[in-house]
Amino acid sequence: MPVGAYLRVNKLLTSLDEHLRAHVPDNLSSLISTIAAASIDIRRTLPTSLGMTAGVNTSGEKQARADVYANEKFATSLIGTGKAAEVASEEMADALQGEGSIHVAMDPLDGSSNISTNNPLGSIFGFYSSKLPCSGEHLVGAAYVTYGPMLTLTFATDGPVQTFAAVEGDGAPVFTLLEDNIHIPLRPEVFGLGGQRKDWIEPVERFVETLEGRGMKLRYGGTFVGDYNQVLRYGGIFGYPALKSKPKGKLRILYEAAPMAYITAHADGASSDGTQDILTLRPSTLAQPTPLYLGSESLVREVEALIARR
Repeated sequence: MPVGAYLRVNKLLTSLDEHLRAHVPDNLSSLISTIAAASIDIRRTLPTSLGMTAGVNTSGEKQARADVYANEKFATSLIGTGKAAEVASEEMADALQGEGSIHVAMDPLDGSSNISTNNPLGSIFGFYSSKLPCSGEHLVGAAYVTYGPMLTLTFATDGPVQTFAAVEGDGAPVFTLLEDNIHIPLRPEVFGLGGQRKDWIEPVERFVETLEGRGMKLRYGGTFVGDYNQVLRYGGIFGYPALKSKPKGKLRILYEAAPMAYITAHADGASSDGTQDILTLRPSTLAQPTPLYLGSESLVREVEALIARR
């Protein structure tokens, strides 16, 4: 039975709104439900948002039209809840200021270069209790949206990792529980590391050779959310390592690395920059990058050990 049909007929499954009312503090609940609603609009708009703008983001990358639209939609919607103290985005030089208590950092559209090839995209959100920039130790929740065959919202606050899927009905789509209390499987199956192989530092190259020797499956499509989503379900490791040309890595701590590290920790996994837990990193700027390895704890510790012996 198709997943959508299963969700429609299974009356025991919980809607996102029901879950948030019962289990999530009001300030976070409002932000998460707003993200869910905005993601439906963004999903519908993606086919008409092809092409590039003349602008660049805070990391010097060209902005797709969809990047700009997703950023404006999420940022204004989140500020409009009255629950966000600020909303920072990799698409904006400065954070928007609000009147709430939660500090939001986001990558509004992860993998926008994949739009023209119709590959999965995503959105990433970190909810911090402290003014940005700050370490992931101040995270009180994190979420990511996957725009794939299904539109899904995966998040954790102070409990288990859960995924809700948008199900079409007579009216607007409703997010319904798809997976509850997600744990990264103990037996790892997949891996994916960014950057060109010739640019990897030597310990990472040796690490990947051992993964290939164990018969693990390569899964790397150029979208952090899409690649990580497989690690969460199958076990394994995702990384954008320190490169010879980029020793400080590429992925931003506040917008991408720490939120996904938070979800990973709540799914019994681990994260590292090669030497320490991503959640302990203290960025000095909003867009500060880091090397990143996250997924099954055994593999994260293994790559740390190889880097330590470098």
